Amino acid sequence: MRKVLLVLFVFLFLGTFSLKAQDTILRTYCTEVNPDGSTTIYFDTLSLPDFTEYVISAFNLDSNAYIRIGSITDIAQGTYTDNSHNANLSQIKYLITGDFGSIARPFSYINTMYLQTTLVSDNVYRLNWTSIGSKAVGSEGQKYRIFRRFAKEGSWELIDSTTDLTYIDNIPPVCSDTLSYKIELPNIYGCRSVSNIKSSLVGDTENPNEPVLLSSSVDIISQKLTLSWTPSTSSDTWGYIVCAGNPCVAIDTIWGSQSDTYTCPTCNVEQVSSLAIFAFDSCFNSSLKTNPHKNIVLSFSRQACSPKINLSWTPYQALPVNVENYKLYMSQNGSDFSLHQTFSPSEYSFEFTANPTIETYCFYIEAVLSNNQIANSNKICSSEPIPKQVEFAYIRYASVSSDNKQVELGLYVDASLKVSSYNLYRAKGDGDFNLIKKISYTGNNSLTYIDTPPTLLSKNVYRYKLEVPDECDLLFKTSNIVSTIKLNVDASDADKNLLTWNDVLGWVIVGEYQVYRTEESSPEGFQIGSVTSASLGFEESTMSMLSTADKISYYLIAKEGGVGVAGQNAQARSSTAEVTKESLIFIPNAFTPTDIANNEFKPSCLFIKRETYNMKIFTRWGEKIFETNSVEKGWDGTFKGKLCAPASYVYVIEFMDSEGEKIKKAGTVNLID
Repeated sequence: MRKVLLVLFVFLFLGTFSLKAQDTILRTYCTEVNPDGSTTIYFDTLSLPDFTEYVISAFNLDSNAYIRIGSITDIAQGTYTDNSHNANLSQIKYLITGDFGSIARPFSYINTMYLQTTLVSDNVYRLNWTSIGSKAVGSEGQKYRIFRRFAKEGSWELIDSTTDLTYIDNIPPVCSDTLSYKIELPNIYGCRSVSNIKSSLVGDTENPNEPVLLSSSVDIISQKLTLSWTPSTSSDTWGYIVCAGNPCVAIDTIWGSQSDTYTCPTCNVEQVSSLAIFAFDSCFNSSLKTNPHKNIVLSFSRQACSPKINLSWTPYQALPVNVENYKLYMSQNGSDFSLHQTFSPSEYSFEFTANPTIETYCFYIEAVLSNNQIANSNKICSSEPIPKQVEFAYIRYASVSSDNKQVELGLYVDASLKVSSYNLYRAKGDGDFNLIKKISYTGNNSLTYIDTPPTLLSKNVYRYKLEVPDECDLLFKTSNIVSTIKLNVDASDADKNLLTWNDVLGWVIVGEYQVYRTEESSPEGFQIGSVTSASLGFEESTMSMLSTADKISYYLIAKEGGVGVAGQNAQARSSTAEVTKESLIFIPNAFTPTDIANNEFKPSCLFIKRETYNMKIFTRWGEKIFETNSVEKGWDGTFKGKLCAPASYVYVIEFMDSEGEKIKKAGTVNLID
């Protein structure tokens, strides 16, 4: 009985052991592709009885089956290197089987990671690789690590990690190098899967785009020749080379892709320099050379005691850029430059007439180019000692005659220097000055000149100035500018005359303006008021001028304020302004003799001849009951001392108006009780 039980126990034990051995899993961990294309496989070893070998098989595409490629007879050895396949060319799929006789044959699959790279665009690579398979254990949840290496740097660089099987890499610009990639996948059991290494030759052999040379211009302040250009559009541009002459020899290097100006430290701005530039990149590939630009060189000549400065300049040359025009800029005695004249592209010289009062002239030429740029020449300066000159030249006053036809000018000049003449200029309004008289030198400081302008001074304002030549007989000293005073009268308002005038030019200050009025009864005129220099207007009521029928005239006497020239204050008379007022009469249509107000019938008369006035009052039956020749006297509503009855009465008024025309007004007025 015991023997039967023992046999049954052994049978059950062996059966149980065999079942556990058959269920045992052989775990694969990693595949590492070696640089020569061989593959090292990492797997888990097992401790089971009856071990014979670990069989390594690889998948064969032709037979569509796994073919034995080798074996391991050491049960504790968990690595195998396959030298029979080149994993640098394609993915290799492996089957690892443990041979434990009849007890168990555990197995597992694992693949190599096969990496491929594709150049997508300049410096952009796409990486794609295969998976080691789902049967491999220990790498679940791990990220693929992407490594990159440039041969010249020598070491691998971890650039990123991902869970995907693809990656886009933007590599920095390189010059003639070998770029390599590999992929690694970590494993928690102490190994790592490594893909094949994918290498390719990279290098920048493309020449950068050439810059566009815009101008070769002299900086007016520093007087240094400066090049300006539009930078190269190539992203890999490192800098620019400046070259000079023909052949063009490099003279300097400018670093920076966005550099767009260069100031030449060795260029002589008084000589023509033929300069060009070209771009270079990080691999020192160079662009085409730009066409050279030749700067403008300005020169001059001048004789002593001569106002003529002869300027000439070399043409600006910069094919295919053309010159639109040349501009001459001028500065006087260190002042700011201003445009003096514009020239055509074919003009290269100019004779400038200098003002002897200016000791130093400076010039430069600006070329306006067809590419919307400008290019300046060098600056030149002409300095001549100022010839001996008069100390002063002054016009004291400009006084208008009473008939508005002439201007009396009081002149005050330095007679210590004998000159050929004193040149008197006149300008109408704001117009240009014109020479009207060369007044001979007399040796006297004070002179008077009577000028007859072409139009009446009541119509226009005239300005005057005096210019005195120096010892070289060149125009030099300029006097103050004086102006006539033009008086205007606005008589549009029946109650007043409004006088306005222009300010006096040439005096430091005006003390006052005296206002005069002339009438038929007072032809010499009389002062009616005065205003300060701050006022340029005067208003006179016309209510007191009822008897004035002829034209009214006004004029001003301007008094110089402060301290006048040589201690004498001048005065100047304005033009004479005449005005004629329109005769006006206002006749009421009713009055009430018994009221405090409006108790008299008296027309209001303005600007009529007083001596011609006559007013008569009639009853409705034609009986005359009142008459007067005085504009101040009205009808009080009585006849022969008695108040007339309320009714309508007829009036007849006659007078001569301001134009001398006889006027008759007739109508009715109501007497109200």
